[in-house]
Amino acid sequence: MATTTGNEENLSDHNGCASERVGPSGDEAGDLKVYRDNSPDPNNAGQGLACTPFLDTVLKNADRCEWLMSPAEQMAMIYLLEHLRPRVAIEIGTRFGGSLQFISRLADKVYSLDIDPQVPARMAGRFKNVEYITGPSQETLPALLDRLDAQGITPEFCLVDGDHTTDGVREDINILLRIRPRAPMAIVMHDSFNPICRRGLRQADWAGNEYVHMVELDFVSGVVNPAPITRGELWGGLALGFLKPVKRSVRFEVSARAELTFQAALTATRSESRYRHPKTALRRFWRLLWGRPLLSMASTEPKLS
Repeated sequence: MATTTGNEENLSDHNGCASERVGPSGDEAGDLKVYRDNSPDPNNAGQGLACTPFLDTVLKNADRCEWLMSPAEQMAMIYLLEHLRPRVAIEIGTRFGGSLQFISRLADKVYSLDIDPQVPARMAGRFKNVEYITGPSQETLPALLDRLDAQGITPEFCLVDGDHTTDGVREDINILLRIRPRAPMAIVMHDSFNPICRRGLRQADWAGNEYVHMVELDFVSGVVNPAPITRGELWGGLALGFLKPVKRSVRFEVSARAELTFQAALTATRSESRYRHPKTALRRFWRLLWGRPLLSMASTEPKLS
């Protein structure tokens, strides 16, 4: 991650984890890194504040892994985790462990699902309460849920942040919606402002599970991305679904408090055409994740989760 001023220090290791500090004028937690318009980093230039203040306090000053969420998304995640304090949590899509570092601190047991076989080695030794499961989530998630159900366990917190295709998002959610919760359960979905992901969120069979009491696509709204590599594209945002052990007794609908904002941004940027072709979407998402183009669909690089 690039520095933008002379008084910042950026200490990163090969795992993508970093301890980012600001000079004497910064706050005591060292969480005031800002990506300015002239930052040389094409993935982040112009995005402003990199993370919510006092993250190091939550982590008790442990080295922090790069977390690819906005400050508002980070705050919402930590808020939910602190109030749920889940016995069991599931993360679909781990990459460098940005979300996992907080989930593992605030949950008793975490299952990390990712298609990238390098994730367990990348995270080795960092999180003692995490079990890593490698493979497509459409295959690994049903087996995991069956195992937990046999033990009478409800995963009280689930983060869906893996496959960013419409079909992949819809399928991951529909698998989770097989659960009949024994305890309150939150399903959090990242990049709900992206047209491809948002379509998958809307297509999921939320209404078919009578234990779903609320779904809000814009629990945290996304943005029109200012970074050069994805400028003008709609990314970010957290959707939230909430399940309870009792069936709902009122009319159900999926709500989206920023739908007018989403539609206006989509029209203004004319960005949906950028996402219509599956290979184009995959190539753009690969470049966003790995910082280089996908030269071949048969590349030997790790596949996206």
